[in-house]
Amino acid sequence: MDTLSSSVSTFKFAALHSTPRELHNFKAPPNTSQSHHQFHPHQSHLTSTRPNKTAASFTSRSFSNSYPSLTSSSGTSTPKSASPNSHQKPASGYAAALLDKALCHSSLEAVQRDVLKLSRLLKNEQIQAVCADPFVGDKDKGQIVKELLSSWKVNRYLAALLRMLIERNKVAMVSDVLEEFQRIYDDLIGTRVVFVSSAKKIEEDQLFHIAKRVQNLCGAAQVKIRNLIHEGVLSYP
Repeated sequence: MDTLSSSVSTFKFAALHSTPRELHNFKAPPNTSQSHHQFHPHQSHLTSTRPNKTAASFTSRSFSNSYPSLTSSSGTSTPKSASPNSHQKPASGYAAALLDKALCHSSLEAVQRDVLKLSRLLKNEQIQAVCADPFVGDKDKGQIVKELLSSWKVNRYLAALLRMLIERNKVAMVSDVLEEFQRIYDDLIGTRVVFVSSAKKIEEDQLFHIAKRVQNLCGAAQVKIRNLIHEGVLSYP
């Protein structure tokens, strides 16, 4: 089978919605106090702890219509000391290094915005199909990421990490790194992530009201709602 020959620039990214849906944000007012969190590589719901501030550093050349069922973590766990398993996933190590670099250069928000944007682009069905195709080589997959990066001015620290992953033929890890970065970022700034299951897509205004109510109940600095669509979930009028 022929390898990828068409330029990514010819792709039409008409739909950037993913399944499950992207997170819906609700930020607290400026005077809302923020709590800090520690990240755990395998947790599916967030728990409030203090952050572990040890993180690797890197350079561009070297990186060592119904109200659905709603679930959210609510307990506060005791801070734990760093363990050898803290970064047992390579993606976690790269993500932590990127976050550390962004913090050191006061670029955390800029990096986070670009991480979200690239994550949405990579969830496009056409791009996912190409990246998952075993007959498409790593170099061609890397070229896809490069084409995406050239479509806007990406933060230089994120761009450096992506170039390194491409050079090392680790393009398949990019999505995991972006996901881990977002998880660590959410823990760091005190974001509460809430998973909402529903039989059909929930409207944006409903998601906003859910997020606002959760924020009022738990006092989180920021709330993110992830709508998980399951046809078997019961709906109520």
